[in-house]
Amino acid sequence: MFPLFTTGTIDANSNLLYALAIGALFGIVLERTGLGSAKHIAPIFYFKNLKVSQTIVSAILTCSTLIVIASYNGWLDYNQIFIPDTYVWPYLVGGIMFGGSMVMSGWCPGTAVVGFASGKIDAVVFLLGLMCGMYFYFDIYEYIEGFANSGYLGRYTIDMLFGGDMYTSSYLVTVITGVALAVFMHTMKKIRDKKENSK
Repeated sequence: MFPLFTTGTIDANSNLLYALAIGALFGIVLERTGLGSAKHIAPIFYFKNLKVSQTIVSAILTCSTLIVIASYNGWLDYNQIFIPDTYVWPYLVGGIMFGGSMVMSGWCPGTAVVGFASGKIDAVVFLLGLMCGMYFYFDIYEYIEGFANSGYLGRYTIDMLFGGDMYTSSYLVTVITGVALAVFMHTMKKIRDKKENSK
Protein backbone atom coordinates (compact mmCIF):
# COMPACT_ATOMS: atom_id res chain seq x y z
CA MET A 1 0.00 0.00 0.00
CA PHE A 2 2.72 2.50 0.97
CA PRO A 3 4.37 4.67 -0.32
CA LEU A 4 1.06 5.96 -1.64
CA PHE A 5 2.41 7.80 -4.70
CA THR A 6 4.95 5.31 -6.05
CA THR A 7 2.53 2.40 -5.64
CA GLY A 8 -0.15 4.34 -7.58
CA THR A 9 -2.61 4.75 -4.72
CA ILE A 10 -2.72 8.54 -5.16
CA ASP A 11 -1.93 10.77 -8.15
CA ALA A 12 0.79 13.42 -8.48
CA ASN A 13 -1.47 16.34 -7.48
CA SER A 14 -2.70 14.60 -4.36
CA ASN A 15 0.90 13.69 -3.52
CA LEU A 16 1.89 17.36 -3.61
CA LEU A 17 -1.06 18.36 -1.43
CA TYR A 18 -0.20 15.70 1.15
CA ALA A 19 3.44 16.80 1.08
CA LEU A 20 2.42 20.44 1.64
CA ALA A 21 0.14 19.50 4.52
CA ILE A 22 2.79 17.30 6.17
CA GLY A 23 5.43 19.99 5.69
CA ALA A 24 3.20 22.64 7.26
CA LEU A 25 2.39 20.35 10.19
CA PHE A 26 6.09 19.58 10.66
CA GLY A 27 6.89 23.31 10.73
CA ILE A 28 4.15 23.98 13.27
CA VAL A 29 5.44 21.20 15.53
CA LEU A 30 9.01 22.52 15.28
CA GLU A 31 7.91 26.03 16.16
CA ARG A 32 5.61 24.98 19.01
CA THR A 33 8.31 22.81 20.60
CA GLY A 34 10.85 25.64 20.40
CA LEU A 35 13.07 23.92 17.86
CA GLY A 36 12.56 26.70 15.33
CA SER A 37 15.11 28.80 17.21
CA ALA A 38 18.89 29.03 16.81
CA LYS A 39 19.36 28.97 20.57
CA HIS A 40 18.52 25.25 20.55
CA ILE A 41 20.85 24.26 17.66
CA ALA A 42 24.33 25.66 18.36
CA PRO A 43 24.37 24.64 22.07
CA ILE A 44 24.22 20.99 20.96
CA PHE A 45 27.84 21.17 19.90
CA TYR A 46 28.85 22.60 23.28
CA PHE A 47 26.79 19.98 25.17
CA LYS A 48 24.74 22.71 26.82
CA ASN A 49 21.31 21.93 25.35
CA LEU A 50 20.44 18.39 24.27
CA LYS A 51 16.77 19.02 23.50
CA VAL A 52 17.22 18.75 19.72
CA SER A 53 19.41 15.64 20.00
CA GLN A 54 16.83 13.92 22.18
CA THR A 55 14.08 14.80 19.70
CA ILE A 56 16.10 13.54 16.72
CA VAL A 57 17.00 10.23 18.41
CA SER A 58 13.35 9.67 19.38
CA ALA A 59 12.22 10.43 15.82
CA ILE A 60 14.82 8.07 14.28
CA LEU A 61 13.86 5.19 16.56
CA THR A 62 10.14 5.73 15.98
CA CYS A 63 10.44 6.07 12.20
CA SER A 64 12.80 3.10 11.72
CA THR A 65 10.60 0.90 13.92
CA LEU A 66 7.47 1.76 11.94
CA ILE A 67 9.28 1.21 8.61
CA VAL A 68 10.54 -2.23 9.66
CA ILE A 69 7.14 -3.29 11.03
CA ALA A 70 5.27 -2.00 7.97
CA SER A 71 7.72 -3.63 5.54
CA TYR A 72 7.65 -6.96 7.39
CA ASN A 73 3.84 -7.05 7.32
CA GLY A 74 3.61 -6.06 3.66
CA TRP A 75 2.04 -2.65 4.28
CA LEU A 76 5.04 -0.83 2.85
CA ASP A 77 7.09 -1.62 -0.26
CA TYR A 78 10.59 -0.90 1.05
CA ASN A 79 12.07 -0.95 -2.46
CA GLN A 80 9.84 1.97 -3.44
CA ILE A 81 11.24 4.26 -0.73
CA PHE A 82 13.55 6.89 -2.19
CA ILE A 83 17.09 6.43 -0.88
CA PRO A 84 19.76 8.72 -2.40
CA ASP A 85 22.82 7.08 -3.90
CA THR A 86 25.85 7.07 -1.62
CA TYR A 87 29.06 8.92 -2.53
CA VAL A 88 31.47 8.35 0.36
CA TRP A 89 34.07 11.12 0.03
CA PRO A 90 31.86 14.05 -0.99
CA TYR A 91 29.39 13.02 1.73
CA LEU A 92 32.19 13.05 4.30
CA VAL A 93 33.44 16.50 3.28
CA GLY A 94 29.91 17.82 2.92
CA GLY A 95 28.98 16.51 6.36
CA ILE A 96 31.92 18.32 7.96
CA MET A 97 31.01 21.55 6.17
CA PHE A 98 27.34 21.13 7.08
CA GLY A 99 28.15 20.56 10.76
CA GLY A 100 30.50 23.52 10.81
CA SER A 101 27.86 25.79 9.34
CA MET A 102 25.36 24.64 11.97
CA VAL A 103 27.80 25.53 14.75
CA MET A 104 28.50 28.98 13.31
CA SER A 105 24.92 29.89 12.38
CA GLY A 106 22.81 27.97 14.87
CA TRP A 107 20.55 26.78 12.06
CA CYS A 108 19.98 23.78 9.84
CA PRO A 109 17.94 24.10 6.60
CA GLY A 110 14.70 22.76 8.08
CA THR A 111 14.71 24.85 11.23
CA ALA A 112 15.84 27.90 9.23
CA VAL A 113 12.72 27.71 7.05
CA VAL A 114 10.61 27.62 10.23
CA GLY A 115 12.63 30.56 11.59
CA PHE A 116 12.05 32.45 8.35
CA ALA A 117 8.29 31.82 8.57
CA SER A 118 8.28 33.20 12.11
CA GLY A 119 10.23 36.31 11.09
CA LYS A 120 13.72 35.60 12.47
CA ILE A 121 16.32 37.75 10.67
CA ASP A 122 19.24 35.39 11.33
CA ALA A 123 17.27 32.58 9.67
CA VAL A 124 16.80 34.79 6.59
CA VAL A 125 20.55 35.46 6.47
CA PHE A 126 21.25 31.73 6.80
CA LEU A 127 18.89 30.85 3.94
CA LEU A 128 20.43 33.53 1.72
CA GLY A 129 23.85 32.06 2.47
CA LEU A 130 22.51 28.59 1.72
CA MET A 131 21.20 29.67 -1.67
CA CYS A 132 24.46 31.46 -2.50
CA GLY A 133 26.37 28.31 -1.56
CA MET A 134 24.15 26.18 -3.81
CA TYR A 135 24.66 28.60 -6.69
CA PHE A 136 28.43 28.57 -6.13
CA TYR A 137 28.49 24.75 -6.04
CA PHE A 138 26.62 24.38 -9.33
CA ASP A 139 28.79 27.11 -10.86
CA ILE A 140 32.01 25.20 -10.09
CA TYR A 141 30.57 21.68 -10.50
CA GLU A 142 32.31 21.02 -13.80
CA TYR A 143 35.67 21.54 -12.07
CA ILE A 144 34.95 19.23 -9.13
CA GLU A 145 32.76 16.68 -10.89
CA GLY A 146 35.32 13.92 -10.40
CA PHE A 147 35.40 14.40 -6.64
CA ALA A 148 31.63 14.94 -6.42
CA ASN A 149 31.09 11.46 -7.89
CA SER A 150 33.87 9.66 -6.01
CA GLY A 151 33.28 6.76 -3.63
CA TYR A 152 30.07 5.79 -5.42
CA LEU A 153 28.22 2.89 -3.75
CA GLY A 154 24.77 3.26 -5.29
CA ARG A 155 21.66 2.62 -3.16
CA TYR A 156 23.62 1.47 -0.13
CA THR A 157 21.65 0.37 2.92
CA ILE A 158 22.72 -0.73 6.39
CA ASP A 159 22.10 -4.44 5.77
CA MET A 160 24.64 -4.32 2.91
CA LEU A 161 27.23 -3.07 5.37
CA PHE A 162 26.58 -5.53 8.20
CA GLY A 163 25.02 -8.44 6.33
CA GLY A 164 21.77 -10.22 7.06
CA ASP A 165 18.36 -9.05 5.92
CA MET A 166 16.99 -5.54 6.07
CA TYR A 167 14.72 -6.19 9.04
CA THR A 168 17.29 -7.51 11.51
CA SER A 169 20.32 -5.45 10.44
CA SER A 170 18.54 -2.12 10.10
CA TYR A 171 16.64 -2.34 13.34
CA LEU A 172 19.49 -3.75 15.43
CA VAL A 173 21.83 -1.00 14.23
CA THR A 174 19.13 1.59 14.92
CA VAL A 175 18.57 0.32 18.46
CA ILE A 176 22.30 0.11 19.19
CA THR A 177 22.81 3.63 17.85
CA GLY A 178 19.85 4.94 19.82
CA VAL A 179 21.06 3.37 23.07
CA ALA A 180 24.60 4.68 22.49
CA LEU A 181 23.33 8.19 21.84
CA ALA A 182 21.02 8.03 24.87
CA VAL A 183 23.94 7.00 27.11
CA PHE A 184 26.08 9.74 25.58
CA MET A 185 23.42 12.40 26.15
CA HIS A 186 22.80 11.21 29.71
CA THR A 187 26.53 11.44 30.43
CA MET A 188 26.76 14.93 28.93
CA LYS A 189 23.74 16.02 30.98
CA LYS A 190 25.40 14.82 34.18
CA ILE A 191 28.59 16.70 33.28
CA ARG A 192 26.59 19.84 32.48
CA ASP A 193 24.57 19.61 35.69
CA LYS A 194 27.75 19.08 37.72
CA LYS A 195 29.32 22.21 36.21
CA GLU A 196 26.19 24.27 36.91
CA ASN A 197 25.97 23.05 40.50
CA SER A 198 29.63 23.86 41.13
CA LYS A 199 29.14 27.54 40.21
